[in-house]
Amino acid sequence: MSSSEVMRPERSAKGMFRVSAILLGLGMLAGCQVQPLYGNASGESQSVSVSRVDSRVEQVVRNELVLGFGGEQPTGAYTLDIDATSSVGGILPGGLDNEFSAARATVTATYVLKTTANGEVIRNGTRSADAQLDLPSQNFAQERAKLEAETRAAKAVAAQVRADVAAALAR
Repeated sequence: MSSSEVMRPERSAKGMFRVSAILLGLGMLAGCQVQPLYGNASGESQSVSVSRVDSRVEQVVRNELVLGFGGEQPTGAYTLDIDATSSVGGILPGGLDNEFSAARATVTATYVLKTTANGEVIRNGTRSADAQLDLPSQNFAQERAKLEAETRAAKAVAAQVRADVAAALAR
């Protein structure tokens, strides 16, 4: 009997461990259920049409939602009405000699998801997000910082609303 024909105990233990790890991994993957986020397995699209808006912050929220839903849907199976407001409030008082003061921009979005066919409300809710900012003494820099913070908060709110809509449509 040659040495290649003799099975070494450490090799057989390593081989058994590898095989069992592979089988365990395959078993775990068998339990996964992958399905489309805004549709179903048969290819039917659950398209969402996002309502028109008036303000800049609402437009940022709307744009993020439209992109998240796969593009503009003029006539979708569902309609999402959005109303968003923003506010900026100071946190720390400003100092002297160009010192910064801190502030918080808050964007709150109220939404209603309805079926386009009969107007039945599927889900409604309110979501909000904050974004921190520094307020320098220069007016233009303050306005720019406020706009950027509102945009960050609006994008965060849109992500929350998109997740809510995805959960409602997955049912």
